[in-house]
Amino acid sequence: MKQHVIGVVLIGLAVAGCAKKSQTASLTPEPTVADLSVPATPASYAPIEVATPLPTESPIDASIASGSYKIRKGDTLYGIAKSRYGDGKQYTRIVQANPGLNPKTLKVGQTITVP
Repeated sequence: MKQHVIGVVLIGLAVAGCAKKSQTASLTPEPTVADLSVPATPASYAPIEVATPLPTESPIDASIASGSYKIRKGDTLYGIAKSRYGDGKQYTRIVQANPGLNPKTLKVGQTITVP
């Protein structure tokens, strides 16, 4: 009798599991190869408009071109040399063109010569 009850329970679970599987299969079908080969529709394209044009050269470049440069907050001779000569280690050229100039004590508003 005990084996008979266990057998009935197992059959009931198997049937219930199959019924549940068939229900979920009908709700969410597996994708087919045909479904995967259809390209997705591209989203509409809207270009980004720029309100003001971007500057073509930095403020340092424009002021260095004239041969003199007015020191701004955060400036270093290394940064000015890198902008002007492409190599920050060339700051010594600026020091040589400005006798008495100390790279460690640059002052905002100070005008220096950039050869």
